[in-house]
Amino acid sequence: MTEEDNRKVQTAVLGGSQGHQPVFLPFEKEDAQRLRQLRGADAFSCGVLLGGCGQVLTLRACGDRKSHFAHRPPVRCRRTAVGESSADHLYIGEALIHWLRGQGQKNVTVAYVQQAHARSDSIEIRFGRKGQRRFLHVQMARRSFSQWKDDGRRLEVAPGKNPVIRTYGPDSELSPYEVQAAGYALRFRCETRDGTREVSIGTQWPDHTVQWTTLARCRLSDLGLVTPSLEVAPDGDVLRLKRAVGAGASACQPHRQATGQGETRGRDQQSPTADSRSLETVARPAHDEPADPRAQAARAALPPVVDDLLHRFTTAGLSLTLVGASVRQALEGRVGRELDFVTDSDVRRTRQILQGWGDDIRFHRDDAPDVVRLRKQWDGDIYTLRINARPARTRHRPSGSRRTEHEKALEAYLRRRDFTIDAMALGLAHVTLTDPFGGLQDLERRVLRIPRAPTAAIVNDPPLMLRVVRCAVRLGCEPVPELRDAMSATARRVTEIPAEQVREALTALLLSTRPATGLRLLVDTGLAEHVLPELPALRFESAGHHRHKDIYEHTLTVLDQAIALETEGPDLTLRWAALLHDIGTPRTRRTGRNGQVTFHHHEVVGAKMARKRLRALACPEQLIADVVRLVELHLRFHGYLDEKWTDPAVRRYVRDAGPQLDRLHMLIRADCTTRDRRKAHALARAYDSLEERIERLAVEDAREAARPDLNGHQIMEILGIRPGAELGRAYEYMRNLHIEKGPMDFETARDALLEWRARRDC
Repeated sequence: MTEEDNRKVQTAVLGGSQGHQPVFLPFEKEDAQRLRQLRGADAFSCGVLLGGCGQVLTLRACGDRKSHFAHRPPVRCRRTAVGESSADHLYIGEALIHWLRGQGQKNVTVAYVQQAHARSDSIEIRFGRKGQRRFLHVQMARRSFSQWKDDGRRLEVAPGKNPVIRTYGPDSELSPYEVQAAGYALRFRCETRDGTREVSIGTQWPDHTVQWTTLARCRLSDLGLVTPSLEVAPDGDVLRLKRAVGAGASACQPHRQATGQGETRGRDQQSPTADSRSLETVARPAHDEPADPRAQAARAALPPVVDDLLHRFTTAGLSLTLVGASVRQALEGRVGRELDFVTDSDVRRTRQILQGWGDDIRFHRDDAPDVVRLRKQWDGDIYTLRINARPARTRHRPSGSRRTEHEKALEAYLRRRDFTIDAMALGLAHVTLTDPFGGLQDLERRVLRIPRAPTAAIVNDPPLMLRVVRCAVRLGCEPVPELRDAMSATARRVTEIPAEQVREALTALLLSTRPATGLRLLVDTGLAEHVLPELPALRFESAGHHRHKDIYEHTLTVLDQAIALETEGPDLTLRWAALLHDIGTPRTRRTGRNGQVTFHHHEVVGAKMARKRLRALACPEQLIADVVRLVELHLRFHGYLDEKWTDPAVRRYVRDAGPQLDRLHMLIRADCTTRDRRKAHALARAYDSLEERIERLAVEDAREAARPDLNGHQIMEILGIRPGAELGRAYEYMRNLHIEKGPMDFETARDALLEWRARRDC
């Protein structure tokens, strides 16, 4: 190569020269810049597995032409494949590793067999337990017929062992040999979508048509990789093509170990109806085949109102499919009162069917489909039903197209869902579970994944990041690494969300059963830097001899302990106070000469910061005032430990706390996170003592409150004044004096009043 690199390199790897995680550089300038911001400028390498030199690549984001990678001079790289498909072998390998692990396989290893300075010749994946290792082979490069037969003999296994799973890459052109020998072939392809390369797997038929699907819709069996187009033959020892799928196939031959016989070559032709994103390629079980037990259980969990609604649609010759979160809830055996459906009827016909059956029927447009929303009372429960209808057509619909339109509408609906676990559909008349994005598997693994490219989805819908946090807490699911990375890269876009919407999201998070989990996710992804920056600021480090408690972890522990002390359900004021009670520590942190770290007056500074943050979130003023008061007073109790308070001091404590006294009790008890049990017990005993004194004084003061020391007439007579401002000031003084010193007899009260008057006259 020359000193200057004029190639437009579109792929690289992460993890250095030997890295195997592929990166496709989007063509658009903004997408390329976003990738650089996410990964860093020096993260991309011309990987050895790409046939490259292993050197670091420079990302060039171009506005007038395609963005690309480039080598830094001097350039001595012999890599020949640099286009968008040049890393497809790595994408296929990573997709298979992820899928196999999702199938519960252990010890998954991958090897990329390469030719010099070229892409992978083949991908060899081994998996399974020791002594039961299995082999999956993906032939990527072109081979002659004789070489293909030699590979078949080399890959042949001993009788009684699981067969090798033999598949083919996009450019091998060997799949017709496999079809001739085995009746079908499994192929892979990669397509550029939403700034990345998406992997699909296809089942090639004898007539050269290919039924494409995703790996998430496939399963692993002892017989091999089972796509929706395949089934187990009646004898139970081989796989064969389903007769119900792929019309036009000449035969449905069972899958035997390929011997390499037959020399038929032909170009792959995709069926006109076999779009890779169409649900028409989803294999539906034949009516005589048993439905998935999980789908049957989910169908049985639905309330009777669904059966009644389904009857109205089927009577009219229309379909009705349960979709979205309702399917997830049904699979988990807990169906809510809000149900979502998709039908192949238009909105006008749908309203006619529902007329007189439901209450408060409304129509509105939600993105693409028309939506009919209604309420229905059934057995004392009120259900909210949303039915997504296909848009009304002004022209005559061609014969036989309604099913295709329904499947496209169903696919579009599922693709728009936030998460794959909510992107499933349950057929009601004939029980089938449609899961094009692997939502069922994600539900079992308790992970959150978006059925679209996560970065693009967040850019188009920034509130999605807050919904990820909320659902992670509410459902107990963990966002997949790709989603967390996308949230970190686009965290600043959370500032585009109105403050009121952010406040509602934080309120829902704090009122959940495990808010600390969501708060950690906010901090780890960088969202908290923009919506609650005081929280990540607590993660300041402490060096060796400057040791002190971890304020960030302490804060989350205080929040959990405060929740455990609640007696009347979730208390938003208490939880906000627990979260913000120490936010003044970073600004007040000081290190003494002896190395001791102090945070003097951090409660005062923290109260001011809490007021500012809650106002920025547009919180109600009463909530702000209550939280600020709790933050300001949460350290007052420590004065009780240093020296025994007098009764007046206890009364001042109660007076300053006002109606927040009970919450202050809980906050102070929750603020004890020491691991020293002796110290913890001492603090608990001290606060028990304070609470007992507060109760005792409250009883005494209530008993004496009926006989005031001096009433208004007595004050006017002693001071010789008339009703007015002076009387009000004198009365307020005597009231405060009563709080300070308790009940007094008449002479003592009169002397105190005259002394106050004398001081004022001086």
